[in-house]
Amino acid sequence: MKLTEDQLQQLAANLRCPDGDDALKVGQMMQATNGNLINKTFGALNLQPGDNLLEIGPGNGSHVYRLPSDICYTGIDISQSMVNQAQHANAGLDNVTFILTDGNTIPFGNASFSKVATANTIYFWESPKAYALEIARILQPGGVLSVGFIPKSTMQHIPFAKYGFTFYDAEDVTKLLASAGMEVQHIDLDTEFVTSNSGAQIEREIMVITATI
Repeated sequence: MKLTEDQLQQLAANLRCPDGDDALKVGQMMQATNGNLINKTFGALNLQPGDNLLEIGPGNGSHVYRLPSDICYTGIDISQSMVNQAQHANAGLDNVTFILTDGNTIPFGNASFSKVATANTIYFWESPKAYALEIARILQPGGVLSVGFIPKSTMQHIPFAKYGFTFYDAEDVTKLLASAGMEVQHIDLDTEFVTSNSGAQIEREIMVITATI
């Protein structure tokens, strides 16, 4: 089914910040569509016992139970609906915390985390350099950031992405992270087939970039 422009715009808004009656459905849809990218993003971190891990934009958090139990996990999201769902889904995990944030600042002290992961949020950073600086600030020396996203080569062909998404390629992200004092260590580009958020079957590129401070 082809979506109208109004429906595409609403879908884009819901993907940025799921809220209201559709939040549960949107959260489930994002997890189904982005599961492979999420797994690759976390896999690139090489998590170790004792790691203090921050995830930016965990959505409904249904993937968190698969993470090692010997790390400390914090998820931050701009959607209260997603925070509520994630808290409910992971209620039995003592090493897991979810909190609401404003999307512009990260409310933790300097060098609080050894690892940071984020999948499919970079398009929505309102002030990209300022937010990259926030990530660098809360990373411990030698800490690792993993950024998973759909590159510009694919995003420019996704109908809803013209509403509120900023497109990135590897060079863009490398420059952005460098501006915040982070150095890219690895770039992983892959291709997958998924059912898109608009219901169509598509082939898309996915990219995971790891960097250190």
